[in-house]
Amino acid sequence: MKRRWPVVVVLVVVAAILLSRGGKEPVKEAAGPAPRSVAVSVEEVESQTLTRLLQVRGQVRPVREVNVVPKISGIVCRVGADVGQRVAAGDVLLELEGDELRAQVRQAEAALIAARAGLEKLLAGPRPEELAQIQSAVNQAETNFRKAQANLERMEELHRQGIITEDQWEGAVTAYEVAEAQLNSAKQQLALASGDPRQEDLDAVRAQVQQAEANLELAKLRLGYTTITSPMDGVVAFRYAENGGTVGVGTPVFTIVDMDRVIVNAQVTESYANRFRPGEKVDVRVDALGGQVFPGHITAISPMADQSRSFPTRIEVANPEHLLKPGMAAEVIFVTDSREAKMAIPARAVLISGNTPKVFVVEEGVARERVVVLGLEAGDLVEVLEGLAVGEQVVVRGQNYLEDGTVVNITEQGW
Repeated sequence: MKRRWPVVVVLVVVAAILLSRGGKEPVKEAAGPAPRSVAVSVEEVESQTLTRLLQVRGQVRPVREVNVVPKISGIVCRVGADVGQRVAAGDVLLELEGDELRAQVRQAEAALIAARAGLEKLLAGPRPEELAQIQSAVNQAETNFRKAQANLERMEELHRQGIITEDQWEGAVTAYEVAEAQLNSAKQQLALASGDPRQEDLDAVRAQVQQAEANLELAKLRLGYTTITSPMDGVVAFRYAENGGTVGVGTPVFTIVDMDRVIVNAQVTESYANRFRPGEKVDVRVDALGGQVFPGHITAISPMADQSRSFPTRIEVANPEHLLKPGMAAEVIFVTDSREAKMAIPARAVLISGNTPKVFVVEEGVARERVVVLGLEAGDLVEVLEGLAVGEQVVVRGQNYLEDGTVVNITEQGW
């Protein structure tokens, strides 16, 4: 047995060599299947202007709205405007019956004429025939006085002699005093008629003239109230009066609105109360007009919050074509932050792993994971401060199926 072991070993080695060189080529191992690619969509890293927006709901209102009310009550005899009609300041909207007021104007005019005539008469003084009549009264009073004086002297002697009674004596004294008073009065009348009028008389008559003038002015003013006019340029929004109807004092008969400009009242939360200033530009979007956007600007911000702790903010928008109607719902778009980002990508490209944001970029058909540092997020874009370069392709769809090194197939149709 010991002699046969070398032969067996040699035979085994030879057989192994022959088997290893049995063909012209060495035997190859079977290749595995090719790695499967993932369909993705990409966008390039670009420089962008990023704008962060605040959107607040509001309601369109006219910049000016006036209720027209009559100052007197009356019956409507003519309506001069209707809903939707443009009117200018001073245009007649309504007329009331005014026959009674016109009569009052004529009465006041007549009273003024009479007062002015009285003043002119006082300034002109009495006529010659009036002076003659007054002088005749003075002469008669002097005659009566002389008679009373003579009679008093005679009765005085008789009274001293005890011939007449006490009553007769007193009667003669009274007659003398009456005659003396009548003479003095006649002389005063003659003096007044012959000289200039007294200042107090002039003042009294002039006051009567002024009162008559004021009464006439008031009567004309009340007559003017029967014609009701528009206080401003605008559009008739409401009409509350009809021909033949009765209107009362203080009850609106028309509503006029200025729609060439409109305002939108919005409520800004306290966190943004100090971000905005009057004069800043905003956009106003109206869904009822197909989402059309109108430029506007802030005109006022209340310094005090309302019960909801929001600050009322007024926006003014030009509305020359009257497309914006009072009462429409609107959305005010404020710019809260804006900057020029050197690198920006769609926010949907970012994946959050723990607290670390990351993205996938495509390099030669392979997805590579990148950790990024983010800046301002504005709408569907986000600023990248570190981790990418402008022009790189960032995966924006299909990234949830990727790992670092995954083979990808870029397609617009996605996965």
